[in-house]
Amino acid sequence: MRGPMLIAGLGLSLAASGAAHAATQTFQVGGSTPQICTVQNPVLSQGALVNFRSLNGTTLQIDQLADPKTLSTIASSADVSFVAVCNYPHRIRLESQNNGLFRGGATGATPPAGFADGVPYTAILVWGPVSNSFFVDATSRRLSQQVTPVDHGVAGSLKIHLAIQAGASNLSANAPLIAGNYSDTLRVTVEPQ
Repeated sequence: MRGPMLIAGLGLSLAASGAAHAATQTFQVGGSTPQICTVQNPVLSQGALVNFRSLNGTTLQIDQLADPKTLSTIASSADVSFVAVCNYPHRIRLESQNNGLFRGGATGATPPAGFADGVPYTAILVWGPVSNSFFVDATSRRLSQQVTPVDHGVAGSLKIHLAIQAGASNLSANAPLIAGNYSDTLRVTVEPQ
């Protein structure tokens, strides 16, 4: 008989604990994210080089700028991408220090008559919902820039396609290039609107 009494006692105990009232408290959890844009170092897209050597840090070297027989510009292209993120509306600034590839970098003597000393190129930007073409014409050595607004945050790959047309120069189509080192600095800036 003791067995049934224990079972009945257990049943009463369960009924008593089911009658207790619950108490609830709530609290909020919050935080904030600052407005941040980051751009990592450039990388080359596989198989996307025409007449360019590989990327060395942040320097992209053209393999052969001029045709050895005519001395006119050889066509070249490269696809460069940057892992980037910007978590608010922003703009992308492409800036050419020289407005083209110029002999002697930022300075250089006037070339002899009939020779070119500047090479124009195009940089095509693709970033999230925007695509824009930036042409630097090499007509004069100066700072040149283009700003592209982006109305919301974007994360992913910021891509730039660089292209130099065959025969392009700051003198005339297919003009021979005067000997020397040609360069430009292309800056990519992600900044607030």
